[in-house]
Amino acid sequence: MGGREKIVGGGLALVLIALLIPLVFMQWGLLDLKERQQELLDRQAMNRSIAEENRSLEKEIRRLNHDPAYLEHIARKELGMVAEDEIVVKFHGKDAAE
Repeated sequence: MGGREKIVGGGLALVLIALLIPLVFMQWGLLDLKERQQELLDRQAMNRSIAEENRSLEKEIRRLNHDPAYLEHIARKELGMVAEDEIVVKFHGKDAAE
C-alpha cells in the first residue's frame, strides 16, 4: 500500500468517525433514541394502569348509581351512617373491636 493510499484510507476513516459521533451522541442520536424508546414504554405502562383504574372507577360509579344495597353498604361502612329506626350501641374495652 502506497503513501497516498494510506492517507486516503486514514482520511476516509476520520470522515466516517466524524459522521458516526453525532449519530451516537448528539440530540436525536442513538443514545437519545434508546432513552425515548424507554420513556415511551414507561408511559404506555402508566397509560395501561390508568385505564385499568378508570374501568374500576366506572364500575364503582355504576354500582353506586344503580345498586341501592351497595350504596347502603358503603354509607354504613365508610360514613358510619345508620337508618332512622336503628340504635347505635358502642362498646368500650379490649373486646370492643371484635
